[in-house]
Amino acid sequence: MMQREDKDKIRRNRVEFTNDLEVDGVFLDHLHAVGMLNDAMLENITCCKTRREKASKILDIIPRRGPDAFGHLYDALVESDQGFLADLLRPENENKRKREDAIRVQSARSRQRYGRQISQPSDEQQNPVLQPAGSYDMVDEPKNWDDVMNTLGDIQVQSVQDDYIRRLALDNPGHVYTNLTSPRGRAVIINNQSFRGTKLTDRFGSHLDVIKLDRLFRELNYEVVIHADLKAQEIVFKLQEESNNPMHRTSSSFILTILSHGRKGTVFGTDGDPVEIDKVQKIFSECESLLDKPKLFFIQACQGEGTDQGKIAGAGDTTEIEEKLKQFNLQPDSETADATGLDKTPSMSDILTATATVPDMVSWRNTEAGTWFISALVYSISKNAHRDELQQILTKVNNYVAKAETTKGKWKQISQVTHTLRKSFYFFPRMS
Repeated sequence: MMQREDKDKIRRNRVEFTNDLEVDGVFLDHLHAVGMLNDAMLENITCCKTRREKASKILDIIPRRGPDAFGHLYDALVESDQGFLADLLRPENENKRKREDAIRVQSARSRQRYGRQISQPSDEQQNPVLQPAGSYDMVDEPKNWDDVMNTLGDIQVQSVQDDYIRRLALDNPGHVYTNLTSPRGRAVIINNQSFRGTKLTDRFGSHLDVIKLDRLFRELNYEVVIHADLKAQEIVFKLQEESNNPMHRTSSSFILTILSHGRKGTVFGTDGDPVEIDKVQKIFSECESLLDKPKLFFIQACQGEGTDQGKIAGAGDTTEIEEKLKQFNLQPDSETADATGLDKTPSMSDILTATATVPDMVSWRNTEAGTWFISALVYSISKNAHRDELQQILTKVNNYVAKAETTKGKWKQISQVTHTLRKSFYFFPRMS
């Protein structure tokens, strides 16, 4: 339960909140993403006819949402540019809040504030300041690293314009995955942010990744499912339950994103216990409803404790990707006669996995804007999904992540992609 003094602060300021609270948009998205509002609660709030009724409904719900609800309410107010209301809850933080470069990416001011940002590796190391590592000279590249990180208020996916891409969607089932159902499929997000009771630190800023991903996947016409703070066994149970979802029978593809701490080949539950990424993939590779359908896994987690300070590729050269995109070489097994005469697909085929970093290395997270990898992923997909194949998009992700570095220590990061896809994959936004 919420502490009594926190409940009293909400009660004393109820009139101000009812009069001034702007509910829709970033504020609701934040509370939903961190698990303070479930789908039913969200629908109950949005069905209210007036803003005052919505505000009143939230003030009734939040005090019943556990000891962390007060802090999440405060964060949602700051993030939605309602700091004057946040200061009513925590007046002692007012001066600090005004000094800090609080994230307000939904407003133009936030785009001028990202010169000083705190970054954290997913395993407990220093909090360096984020700076762009180099210039961008490719066509349609972002002007600077801020454009990649500041995607929260500007996630819009263009519809397919090119006739060639349209023909690919409709006329090339042998070479391109069919990805035209509405919705395209389910996009599951597991966000492990709180690791209380373990040696692992809380992953501050992770909820911002959730908001970005939620908006992106909805733009791409996926049904989004969000799970917050799951223990290791709960992760396995939820994914096994998901693999049996009947919607997969009529969908075109499936996406799973896991945001957590990790080590080589694993992600951690909030209890500190590991779950092998291979085990996660196997759950869905054995799902008959997803046979022959692309299954995309995006893993934001450290894969070790190593750090990378990079190397100079050439005098003044900042445009080369230092580690190339890694892929599995797809080779068939020995062919044998099949009694049924039916073509069979290898169980681990049609899988793509993109990880925030390579084995044995840390990945970096910005406490005020989210992780480097997810920010680059959301930016790249939102800007290119209408024209580019997925592996082209993910090569750009590698490029963007490689160009970032921390100021303290000059640490670098490179994301990695592996796959057993048999065809090209396009999102085909707004096509049917």
